[in-house]
Amino acid sequence: MLKRAGLDYWEFVNVVYHDSLEEVFEKYPEAGFYFITKFGQQPHTTFDYSDLEQDHFFVFGRETKGLPKHIIEENMERCLRLPMTENVRSLNLSNTAAILIYEALRQQNYAGLS
Repeated sequence: MLKRAGLDYWEFVNVVYHDSLEEVFEKYPEAGFYFITKFGQQPHTTFDYSDLEQDHFFVFGRETKGLPKHIIEENMERCLRLPMTENVRSLNLSNTAAILIYEALRQQNYAGLS
């Protein structure tokens, strides 16, 4: 699935695989982690992604099930949501990722983009 999503941009991407989310937490202890869930108490625009020196990680669950309950419960203060109509179960994952990434880039004044 990842291969299909990358099209012809692979030369610009450095894909790194981790065995668990805990491994990522350990490797990046100073990073900002944001957990995307419809159960988040705050919209995505209330979080600050403007620090260019800090690593920012957006953690997504499956489109059909979302994040595991224990991850949401353990990180509720870092859970965010994208406002959406009650008539849909979830937003498309790639669209959600694009919305969040562009919000972070907007807060960073689109650093590195022309």
